[in-house]
Amino acid sequence: MKPLLRKPLAIALALGLTLSVFAPAVAQEEENFFGNQSFEERWERTDRPVHENQVDRTWMWGPGPMTGTILEDYADSPDGVRQVQYFDKSRMEINDPTADPGDLWQVTNGLLVVEMVEGAIQTGDDEFDWSPDPANIPIAGDVDVIPGVTYAKINELDLRYVGGREEGTLINEAVREDDIVTDTQYDEYGVTAMYQVEGDGVDNTVASPFWGFMNEQGLVYQDGDYVTDDLFLNPFYATGLPITEAYWSTVLVDDYPTDVLWQCFERRCLTYTPDNPDGWQVESGNVGMHYYLWRYGDHGHTTTDIQLGLVAIGDEGQQGYEFGMNDSLVYVDAQMHQQVTPENNVRVALQTLFSYQHPELYNVFEGAPIFVHTVGVSDGVASIWLVGDPGIVGAGDDPRFVEQIFSTAAQFDEVDDVEIYLNGEEFDPGQQ
Repeated sequence: MKPLLRKPLAIALALGLTLSVFAPAVAQEEENFFGNQSFEERWERTDRPVHENQVDRTWMWGPGPMTGTILEDYADSPDGVRQVQYFDKSRMEINDPTADPGDLWQVTNGLLVVEMVEGAIQTGDDEFDWSPDPANIPIAGDVDVIPGVTYAKINELDLRYVGGREEGTLINEAVREDDIVTDTQYDEYGVTAMYQVEGDGVDNTVASPFWGFMNEQGLVYQDGDYVTDDLFLNPFYATGLPITEAYWSTVLVDDYPTDVLWQCFERRCLTYTPDNPDGWQVESGNVGMHYYLWRYGDHGHTTTDIQLGLVAIGDEGQQGYEFGMNDSLVYVDAQMHQQVTPENNVRVALQTLFSYQHPELYNVFEGAPIFVHTVGVSDGVASIWLVGDPGIVGAGDDPRFVEQIFSTAAQFDEVDDVEIYLNGEEFDPGQQ
């Protein structure tokens, strides 16, 4: 991280107070940002409409590639390596570069969930590296919360090997610590076992919200135009086959306990959050990010020192730099888990700020129902998309809101300025 210096601030305009979730506009057009044209075309089909605010729904891959192109060992690819690129939700890979780019399966997304559950990195069609432990990373909710419903927990509880529920069965089983319990409070959601998949070592039934999602139609981008079509040309293309049944769990989402239905497939884990807005109730978990942390990082052990921007009200610059109505911006030391990308560094630092309490300094976000939805970083500018109610009560809080976000985000080397969006609209601190 760079020294914390005061820099010119670029803040976007216009406050919006609707509570719908939105699609962030993250710049993606840098040269060679996508490692392969086929990767870009796969992403564009479902996520370009989200990126360009043409539709209000969850990401299928993520705002853009999480990494550059990586050559990973794979014994059955030419020269023993294959081209891959990681996204928040998955990994794209090309095993055979001579395959027809028009073939749906020319680009695959790996069996990342299976690898994290089993503790085995696949290095060929029939070759595996069994050295890592199963991933102790939550499949849903805040990534830094341990324990939780983790990939390792699926392995520990043998959740891969239970038989499929009968189609039409009401789903009210929940994972609670080290046990599976029946809890009729979930009956009100009316979730049922919908589509049973048997064969190839699999016997699991896809839950109704997920089967609907896998067969959903919507706005997609193909052949240079927006059209309405199936989101997935094959319902199992993105997910793979189900490897668990669906279960309820209470997980922390931005530190808030939330009821979530989850089900893991070979390639992804899907979640259903009934309280989310339409278009965002079913989401694909951040399997790509989780896998990258597991394979290349030291998740759960490597922490990094950060600083959070808090406020000394009326301090007139005695403890920090002066801004607003004679306030001082004061940095305090904190820690967070090291993240893979600058976007996630900013996101986790801001989430740490939003829940931070200090005995003497003021935090405009303390107790406010607000969270970071998405962050994009491009050309030194962090585009920060927030959802919720900022809790601003007076003119003095407007500049505090801005300065606290700016100072916390700008500590990272990749960030020089910020743009703040609230509930889908650019934020103007003067229009309360």
